[in-house]
Amino acid sequence: MDDDTVGSIFTLDEARGLVASQPFCRWWGLTVVEIGDGTATVGLAAAPHLLRPGGVLHGASYEVVADLAMWLAIMTRVGSEPMAVTVEMKTSFLRGTSGDITGTARLLKLGRRIAFGQAEVFDADGDLVAHSTLSYIRPTV
Repeated sequence: MDDDTVGSIFTLDEARGLVASQPFCRWWGLTVVEIGDGTATVGLAAAPHLLRPGGVLHGASYEVVADLAMWLAIMTRVGSEPMAVTVEMKTSFLRGTSGDITGTARLLKLGRRIAFGQAEVFDADGDLVAHSTLSYIRPTV
């Protein structure tokens, strides 16, 4: 489903506006690339302050991309839900990169209180660099 068909719940413009309004997203340099029904893709441009010794992106870079993508993927199904928070995240780091990364999260199950998903993060060459599984707790209604 493209961003136009998701529109009635959470549009690409809304996702980009939300991310642009968050100080942590601005610090990281995170951007929203695409959203769909239960999916979201987020980009991160490599920057010197994100590199660890050895010249590769710090592991937190991969995780922040996956985590933000999952948060947005949830909102494609429920609308703006700023208080949904990560309760568990497991990341397997598959290879290092010093360049830009892009991560796509996919919602696997949306429950009343807990959402489950997974995310894959790729380098600029399209190689898989990290895989995450995530659980989010949703606010009570």
